[in-house]
Amino acid sequence: MAAGRRGKTNPETTIARTAPGAHLRAELRRLGLDQVAVSKATGVSRQSVNNIINGRQTISRAMAGKLGRLTGHSSDYWLSEWFSEVGTPVRTAVTGVLVNHQIARAVNDGVIIIEPFNAGLLRAASIELTLAPEVLSKGKKHTLSPRRAFALLPGCSLSANTAEHVELPSDHLGRLGGLASLSGAGLVVSAPLQIAPGFKGALTFALFNAGPTAIPLHVGKPVAALEIVRLAASPEAT
Repeated sequence: MAAGRRGKTNPETTIARTAPGAHLRAELRRLGLDQVAVSKATGVSRQSVNNIINGRQTISRAMAGKLGRLTGHSSDYWLSEWFSEVGTPVRTAVTGVLVNHQIARAVNDGVIIIEPFNAGLLRAASIELTLAPEVLSKGKKHTLSPRRAFALLPGCSLSANTAEHVELPSDHLGRLGGLASLSGAGLVVSAPLQIAPGFKGALTFALFNAGPTAIPLHVGKPVAALEIVRLAASPEAT
């Protein structure tokens, strides 16, 4: 994610830092390009280019790809938090679990895709995801509707997907878990340990009713929470 802040020194080190907009200005000067040329080459308004250069607008993932093609750098290069004086990306500021406003910004900037995105489902350090219309129980498909809930009986389980389509970049991973409001009733969410970097699609998980009574499940209602972790670097291909 690109930062719109301006700064000269890293409080944790003595390495001088340049904000992405200022570094872009220097790169354009090196390439002999002005803002009008960048606007024409990228298909982005000149005002947006000016806003980025002056730190009033962050560099989205889409814009990073366009700048990458224009300057010869990768898109990840332009999504760096800061740059050193020699133009090396400096990415030490934001690693670990993303909190609510960081998730919202990452989605807004196109770094992470969650469609549809509902900001009302953001929690302190996660976002709740909702149940897709089709579930699989005892080998049989069931199609749910807003008016028709599925009663998950005690001791029973089902397989389901999120209604949301999720895409993570190569330097982020996810973790899917249960909601406190449903865990109290005995609903257990079972999912892989990690949602791998670069994942694209709906999230698949299993639900098990460990409680004493039936649990009604409604299509479009929150059923699991997604925690997103930014890594210190993209993993090597395996």
